[in-house]
Amino acid sequence: MAGTITITISRSIRNLFFLIVATILLITFYRSATSTSGSSFSTSYLLPSSWQSAETTSGGLTIPEEITNLASGERELAIKQYEYASNMGSYFDPNPHWGGGREDYKFYSDVQLRKLAVCTATNTCRENQTSVIILGYIHAHFHIYEGYMGGEGIWTSYLVQTLEKWGYTILHARDDWPYIWYLYNQIPDLVKGVIAWRTGQYGTFDDKVKTHGRGNGVPAWKFFVYNYFPDHYTSIVGDAWNMHSEFGYSKKQRNFTFIPYVVEPATTPPYTPATTRPYQVYILAKFVRYFYPGAQPAWEDRGIFLRAKTILEKEFPGFEFVVGCKDDRNAAQQKEVPMEVPEGVRNLGKMDRLEFESQLANSRAMLGIGWPTLSPSPHVALSLGIPFINPYSMNGWSKKDDPESWAQSQHHTLKVLDPPYNYNVLRNNETEFIDAIRQALLHPIEPFILPTMTREYHEKQIAEWLHTDWRSKAEEILELRRKGIETQNGKDVKDFTL
Repeated sequence: MAGTITITISRSIRNLFFLIVATILLITFYRSATSTSGSSFSTSYLLPSSWQSAETTSGGLTIPEEITNLASGERELAIKQYEYASNMGSYFDPNPHWGGGREDYKFYSDVQLRKLAVCTATNTCRENQTSVIILGYIHAHFHIYEGYMGGEGIWTSYLVQTLEKWGYTILHARDDWPYIWYLYNQIPDLVKGVIAWRTGQYGTFDDKVKTHGRGNGVPAWKFFVYNYFPDHYTSIVGDAWNMHSEFGYSKKQRNFTFIPYVVEPATTPPYTPATTRPYQVYILAKFVRYFYPGAQPAWEDRGIFLRAKTILEKEFPGFEFVVGCKDDRNAAQQKEVPMEVPEGVRNLGKMDRLEFESQLANSRAMLGIGWPTLSPSPHVALSLGIPFINPYSMNGWSKKDDPESWAQSQHHTLKVLDPPYNYNVLRNNETEFIDAIRQALLHPIEPFILPTMTREYHEKQIAEWLHTDWRSKAEEILELRRKGIETQNGKDVKDFTL
């Protein structure tokens, strides 16, 4: 009995010794990992961008102001996640060199996956953080990594802004379908949607879609085909799996998913009443070639600008056309075929966005010359109290009073608006051209934003998309399709695997 007691005490002492040693090692490691002296660790790249402006401190750590401003429950989770993430900082390079940045999108997404690992392992995930959206269309990459601000870039900026505000995790995948597949397969149950094109530089959707023989493929019902322009039905599932930034115009029911970009009320530059502006018409064209054959200009006779100016300056003192454009062709092309802005138009040259909007705000009308189509700029003009002159063309059977029958118009969405907000003008019709400008100058407007382009409507559409049971909708479509009943309009719809 005495021997048994001695052995038991010895084992207890030995276990206690190991416990003390383990505790000392753990404390030493923790102090080392959380030391704030010098730059022993970097944390900001592990955390959401909204958590990255440092203001206050907690337990020796600098806490971003955005965390301290969160609601109490969210704030506690955020601080805990921040503290856990800081312990990982020294193990990952915050600025790897990818040889020109071609694969920055992979590094970014790896960082987001680590954030998910931290929050799920420590039970500190914020609301929506475990809901993942993968961006896999090239214009998102151009916007995020190269500053592209065409229509698709503007749309991307508002989409990302809203998703981040709501706490969703966004992964970047360029137009790289093998990488989209790789990301999806790490966290398949967390991915709510993939927004991409069907094709890309490094592969296609068809190569990575889920099939009976490819069980780990990306389910077709989680893939939304993005196209800035409306009425491109290329999803294999159905109409609502086509996502567009502009609504266009049609008397028929539109079944695609419409998520607009946001047209902001005029703040910078501020709105100025039309009566205080010069009689200036801003021509929508950023390249000189838009005035020349090849770009299919609405006014093929470039002399129309000087003739219109000569007539209108008699009625409106100081009247002029202005444009901000450059010749984007190479030197050889410029030498072979010289191009100049038409006589009667003053070129302000290349401008950044703020300069462009300042000049636009100083105008009384915006004139389309055929290209670019469905640009956000006419929406911006209307928000500044500037009407748009929208050229259109007709088929042989078209009717002037039926916009849906027209062959083409520069702005497919705004053609539904009547004067004084929008003036639809038949291409190459000089009489209509001059009269539309005259009417726009005689009837100034207040700032106007289409109800479908407001931030409220934008957020409503995104929320509806995020909270729709897409699998159930796809299941219903598939069941009918396999019975020979087709309910969708796209030419590419076909059988798919749930």
